[in-house]
Amino acid sequence: MYLRGMGQTDYEFYQLSNGLRIAHKRITGTRLVHCGFIIHAGSSNDGANPGIAHCMEHMVFKGTQKRKTIHVLNHLEVVGGEMNAFTTKEFTAIYASVQAAHFMRAVDILADVTFSSAIPDIELEKEKKVITEEINMYLDTPEENIYDEFHEQIYGKHPLAHNILGSAESLKKLKRHDLLEFIHQWYALPNMVFSVVGNVSLKRVVAALEKYVLPLQVQSQMPEKKRAKVTYSPLSVTRETDHQQAYAIFGGMAYPEGHANKWKLLLLNNLLGGPGLNSRLNLAIREKYGYTYHVESGYQTYMNSGLFHVYLSSEKKYIEKSVNLALQELKKLKTQKLGLLQLSRAKNQFAGQMVMSDESRTGLMVHNGRGILTEGRAISLKEVIAEIQKISATDLMETAVDIFDESNFSYLTYLPE
Repeated sequence: MYLRGMGQTDYEFYQLSNGLRIAHKRITGTRLVHCGFIIHAGSSNDGANPGIAHCMEHMVFKGTQKRKTIHVLNHLEVVGGEMNAFTTKEFTAIYASVQAAHFMRAVDILADVTFSSAIPDIELEKEKKVITEEINMYLDTPEENIYDEFHEQIYGKHPLAHNILGSAESLKKLKRHDLLEFIHQWYALPNMVFSVVGNVSLKRVVAALEKYVLPLQVQSQMPEKKRAKVTYSPLSVTRETDHQQAYAIFGGMAYPEGHANKWKLLLLNNLLGGPGLNSRLNLAIREKYGYTYHVESGYQTYMNSGLFHVYLSSEKKYIEKSVNLALQELKKLKTQKLGLLQLSRAKNQFAGQMVMSDESRTGLMVHNGRGILTEGRAISLKEVIAEIQKISATDLMETAVDIFDESNFSYLTYLPE
């Protein structure tokens, strides 16, 4: 099945006879191709085995039914390409970047590692040690640790709560048959998209997948997805750590993926504590008082939930003052409507950042695949900017009132011993 244009999107869509969906965006002004399988399974699908989705991401490079580990690792490296993977709360991506001349080679190895991983016991035991070291490194990084602990605090027993990496204890329990069962359940064709961005034709993409994927015996039944309901009660936790700095994070529930108000909150969040040095939080806390080196806000969407947060670090004596200053900025957005010039600047800045991020070809490849999996199609940059331009100052103030409700905020603070 072939569809061009799909509304206002700027990619081509094709579906193989075995059900695998393809998102293809041709860019002729490059010699490269970025491609990969975007799979709708992440740490929230771990079930009784926390960390299994992330462990599987590691194991795809540890040999297949026809290739040893060294042959997997060398396959694209010898032609100057690279292969990688990552895991999020809800997705896994296994992808490659190569010169267009080596595109068929990339599809060959991607199909092999995705659908034919051997998961040798000896490699699994070695990789469990590697991931344990990764966990230990993360535990020594308070900026990462506090965010994950905040997730656990917010989501409690929900599948979104636990760390993507799992724990040293949960890793020890993982066996080969657990990973094979995970693959069988979640690495199914209806649960993934093959996404391509680069200088290669759709005809060539289809030919490569028909050669390397069609002959494989791949699970074609849609996995059963039970989305647990999120139950939330605000909680405030302060504890001592052996870190030199103090760290604080606070926030609460927000709009899920696909919500009509998502773009309003994204614009509001960018104005408040986005990456720009002119964000309100940065100007009000770092630039005005010098209390903090790092302050930001964030908005993360999931299929049936969303999370807004403000994070900052400082010396212990400034941490409470910094949190109170951040709360004052939230209050301003709830009570003071933006002027026309302020609103225009906020929109232009956010749109400019979106244009720059669109230049990341790997990011665009993941975006297209993820969009098809979650919404049935990927929204284009043109559509995003159109949505942003429709937002009014009243919309932003109403969104701030809705989300920045201090009575629904949770707080987590790390203080030096």
